[in-house]
Amino acid sequence: MENEERRIKVPTTGVCDFPSLILGGKGKYVDKTDLLYQLANDADQQLFISRPRRFGKSLMLSTLKAMFECRRELFKGLAIDRLPWEWDKPFPVVSFTMSSAAGSTYEKFTSNLRSLVEDLASEHGVPFDKDKTTEKNFEDFLKAAAAKSPTRQIVVLIDEYDEPVAKFLNDIPTLNRVRSDLHDFYEKLKVNSGSIRFLMMTGVTKLTKLSVFSGMNHLKDRSMDERFATLLGYTPDELDGALRENVEAFGEKNGMDFKAAKAALLSWYDGYRFSPRSEARVCNPVSLGSALESGELKGYWETTGRTTLIINRMANAGKLPADLENVPARPLTLDVCDAETLPMVSLLYQGGYLTIKDVKRGDPTKDETDSYVLAPPNLEVREALSQAMGLDEDPFNALVDKAKRQIASGDWMGYLGESLFGLYASVPPDWQIKDEAEAKRYFLLFASMTGANPQPEVATMLGYADAVIETPKEVCVFEFKYRKSAKAAIKQIRERGYADKWIGGERPVTLVGINFNPKKRNIDMPIIEKECKM
Repeated sequence: MENEERRIKVPTTGVCDFPSLILGGKGKYVDKTDLLYQLANDADQQLFISRPRRFGKSLMLSTLKAMFECRRELFKGLAIDRLPWEWDKPFPVVSFTMSSAAGSTYEKFTSNLRSLVEDLASEHGVPFDKDKTTEKNFEDFLKAAAAKSPTRQIVVLIDEYDEPVAKFLNDIPTLNRVRSDLHDFYEKLKVNSGSIRFLMMTGVTKLTKLSVFSGMNHLKDRSMDERFATLLGYTPDELDGALRENVEAFGEKNGMDFKAAKAALLSWYDGYRFSPRSEARVCNPVSLGSALESGELKGYWETTGRTTLIINRMANAGKLPADLENVPARPLTLDVCDAETLPMVSLLYQGGYLTIKDVKRGDPTKDETDSYVLAPPNLEVREALSQAMGLDEDPFNALVDKAKRQIASGDWMGYLGESLFGLYASVPPDWQIKDEAEAKRYFLLFASMTGANPQPEVATMLGYADAVIETPKEVCVFEFKYRKSAKAAIKQIRERGYADKWIGGERPVTLVGINFNPKKRNIDMPIIEKECKM
């Protein structure tokens, strides 16, 4: 009994129903109700937000439902309990997930959509006319539900709005039929917007935005709003606060103090930046919660949140973007993903495989717009990408583990001459490495998987070092060549002073020249030179 009483609650990884989470007492709710209060009082009351899978969207909608139903007893001790929320004015809440309408054929989709509306009508005590179309029944339902409300208004919460369309991305004619039906269905929300106190629609992608949303041009997208950058996911500050005892318990299991445990968890699961106007980053909540519960650092998100659409698109393309660590993107690229062309960068960003790494501000006086630099958010996602690309066989994982130990011990000769050679050899034969940029991109991916945190394109007085890896013990400066020589790479490091700003510091500096030989489809033996202090 004593151990039972001392058991630490962990943040939920599977409970998506807010009342069950609070009343069940088995999971920990990290308080986001101050942000939900802002969201619910947004000047625009018809909203949309997208996030990757398994990021807490369903729990958010369930919490909003309880708020609008004024179930104050569930919010005792939470931030909203101290805010001026109108607890005496409950609204009927219409909440459903469009995954219920998804089907393997167009006919199955239309049947499921009709059943969804019929179930909603039954749940709210509203008649369903079998002689009318699904869209007309939905409109009649919205009006009747609002008429029954004391305030003459309802709240509508829609999860996974994009799920019916995602089923037909390899069948464009059927996709267009589904999209057309959804346009007519969702349009009823706009027509009856005066009867809707608050509308929130969520999903992963924006595949249908240009068509479905053309009937809902009043819907405001809050996906990149800086006010809600931390609404879904856990921040480093929350690891210091609400989750501190969980991080401490994780550290005890793994022989780490709090600082080391937090750093390890952030390295694996942090790094998602959802607003270009905010530097705030968050951890994947399901992955972090799973790690805190199990005490193990490993990939959880891919097993629970893999988006088949993205993986299939990557396989069909036959290659990754030119440089996964520095993917250029414009705002419009990330805002809309055309279902017919399925642009890779948009899919990787919206699916959570890439996130905003940096923002390059445009000059308004020159009619320049901002642009973004994208990269994988953390070690978990980099590992997931390697698995998606067919690099997840046991020998490969063994190489990665060995490489981690070599880098940690400073054995660069062992890493570069043995493990890195084996990692390049693991690249499937149908994956082309046709230039220096691609050879370097694989190096950065491999190094990131070991937790080495490589810095690409580091600026110096006379150019850019291809990569720099800093450890507590030393600084390593890398230069790459393609179909040339490692000697030429070392020469360039010296001539352009790529390592100069570290020479004379507390840590020794190592220069590394690497040449990729396309005939061998692998690297030649790298040259490693220790730089003397000036």
